[in-house]
Amino acid sequence: MPPTMPEGDYAPVPRQGWWSRNWKWAVPLGCLGMLGSCFCFAAIAVGWGYSSFKDMGAYTDAIAEAQEDPHVQQALGGTFKAGFPSNTQVSSANGHTHAEFVVPLDGPKADGTLHAVADKNGEAWTFSTLYVQVQDGQRIDLLDTGNAPSDEQEVPHELEPEAPEPPAQKKPGHDTDIEL
Repeated sequence: MPPTMPEGDYAPVPRQGWWSRNWKWAVPLGCLGMLGSCFCFAAIAVGWGYSSFKDMGAYTDAIAEAQEDPHVQQALGGTFKAGFPSNTQVSSANGHTHAEFVVPLDGPKADGTLHAVADKNGEAWTFSTLYVQVQDGQRIDLLDTGNAPSDEQEVPHELEPEAPEPPAQKKPGHDTDIEL
């Protein structure tokens, strides 16, 4: 007699597939995995950009100038730690590179901010603006070669007011132009 299969209530339930059994934890885990990989990609991109900026000659030259200046050392209390650069703009065109950046400085005595505007034609960086603004309002110009503090406060490039545009010239034969 051949074996018989149980029928009715005693029949085995066919086994479901993997997705049917595990979708409740696989869907959230997959979403978290995709979100985590996007976060990791963004962190790698920011870290790479920050490290390449820190290796740029303008940044290293500006930090070195600030560290060597005795007025900055006195105002910030000796050696200081450079923070994460902000307001960073770097552009290159036809072999000319222009960089503007602001770097917070954390010293034992006080904190300050390093402001720099530099241009590069060829190999060397030339600073047009390089100063440290201390929290107490003192401004230390790192481009001033004299020891006396400068009375003239130069407005940084990024804070200069924009020049107004000249009025539009009327074209001949258009005497009835109306500007709204």
